Amino acid sequence: MPNLDTTYTPANSITVGEAGTYEINYFSNVSVAVGTTLTQAVRINGTNIPSTVISRILSVGVGSIYSGSVIVTLTAGDVIDMALSALLAVGVTLGSGVNASLTVKKIN
Repeated sequence: MPNLDTTYTPANSITVGEAGTYEINYFSNVSVAVGTTLTQAVRINGTNIPSTVISRILSVGVGSIYSGSVIVTLTAGDVIDMALSALLAVGVTLGSGVNASLTVKKIN
C-alpha cells in the first residue's frame, strides 16, 4: 500500500503526518512456546487503544489469529504500532505467509 503523509520511524511503527480521522486495521497470526495468556493491542504513542486489546489463553504451538479494525482521531506526529504482551516470558512464533499487518488509512 502506498504511503502518504506517513513515515515508518521509529522502526516497526507508522507515524502520521496529518491530523484527522483514521481507520486502523490490524492482523497477526502467532503461536507460543509455552502455554500462557497472550495479549495483542494497537497503540497510539505507546498507549493501548482499549477497543483493540485482545487477550487469549494459548496452548503450545497452536496458532491464533488476532485481527480487527478501529476508527480513531489522530494528531500529526502520532505513532501507531502493535504490541504483544504475556503473563510470563514466552517465545512467540509468527505464522507462515502473511503473519502480521497494520494499516492506517485517513478517512477524514
